[in-house]
Amino acid sequence: MASHDTQLYINPQARASVEYGQAQREILNQEAFAVAKAEITSWPGYAQTPLIGLDGLAQAKGVGALWCKHEGFRFGIGSFKPTGPPYAMLGVLKGEVQKATGEQAVSTQDLVAGKYAEITRNIVVAAATSGNHGRAMAWGARTFGCRAVLYMNDGVSAGREMAIVGYGGEVVRVEGTYDRVVEQLHQDAEVEGYFVISDQVTAAYPQVPRAIMQGYAMVADEVVEQLDKPPTHVFVPGGGGIFAGACCGRLWQRYGRERPRLVVVEPTASCCLYESARVGRAVKVGAATSVMDGLVVEEASAEPWAMLNAGAFAFLTVPDRAAVDAMREAAQPEGSDPPAVIGDTGSAAWAGFAVAASDAEMRCKLALDGDSRVVVVVTEGATDPVVYRAIVGRDPDEVMAGP
Repeated sequence: MASHDTQLYINPQARASVEYGQAQREILNQEAFAVAKAEITSWPGYAQTPLIGLDGLAQAKGVGALWCKHEGFRFGIGSFKPTGPPYAMLGVLKGEVQKATGEQAVSTQDLVAGKYAEITRNIVVAAATSGNHGRAMAWGARTFGCRAVLYMNDGVSAGREMAIVGYGGEVVRVEGTYDRVVEQLHQDAEVEGYFVISDQVTAAYPQVPRAIMQGYAMVADEVVEQLDKPPTHVFVPGGGGIFAGACCGRLWQRYGRERPRLVVVEPTASCCLYESARVGRAVKVGAATSVMDGLVVEEASAEPWAMLNAGAFAFLTVPDRAAVDAMREAAQPEGSDPPAVIGDTGSAAWAGFAVAASDAEMRCKLALDGDSRVVVVVTEGATDPVVYRAIVGRDPDEVMAGP
């Protein structure tokens, strides 16, 4: 992999001796997570996503062991997103059914079976999306019997829009940046009575962002269950921070002082988490574009940022070239490693590890060495095969078929 210009900030707040405290438990706690886990693992099609061993790449990069937690297989949707927004959506739907019927025991099975279809078919959940969030929302709405309206800016590919429509979602295109999309979403939601499922708190259902985090924490929880001892490092993508914050919290809960060094990776062009860490407070960055489109977020989410500020070991930015190289590296693996299909947004953690492992100064700062046990979290497969082929030069099926 070629060398790249990157930015690395080591977080002085994230000392290994610091316990998982009350402030963190208010955001992500064992009791709420247990409820989310019981719910999500009961859904048809649930299975742990694979933790793929990459011995050849580990040797090439000079670390003791390397795994890829690949979320491209989650519920057949192609990304990690079904663990979060659909779970939060369920809370809204059950709440609205309870209001309409007076029944307190509204089960997921009853929603799936259509028992309350007369009510739920008139409920609209909505969100801003660059593709994966919207696809998961559309899948959840179809499964649980409501409508989903998804807002996308004009730069999101047609293939991602069609995937959402394929699950029954309704797409609204908005000109401008992602922030402009969010603004339009909330304006329309207030007028139309939509329920927003996002990392922003709303008056009607303020618990939605935390519910999304509880669901996302499933990914880190599975990593713990799939390994026989703690990894030393986990690389995760950044964006607005809600997924990274969920991983940070769950790994901290499960491992305590033995928790791995969590490295949050963002596009250099759009790195609100890195800038917030560097300045010491949540900041807003300017509008930008990146190959890693799903990570282009101008402002960090408040509670996830608080979790990361307390617990993330480092914040790392990588340019688009590193993301492209990561996608191609995964498709042409080292030695006997299996090929992996990584989508453009899903490439960030792999790219971050690859550039860090190839830089002597960063290796030292991150304590990456021959004894390191590293997990990179790949959050999506080829969610738009046309875009994937344009970047990698091969179709996803061709990659998985091998040489």
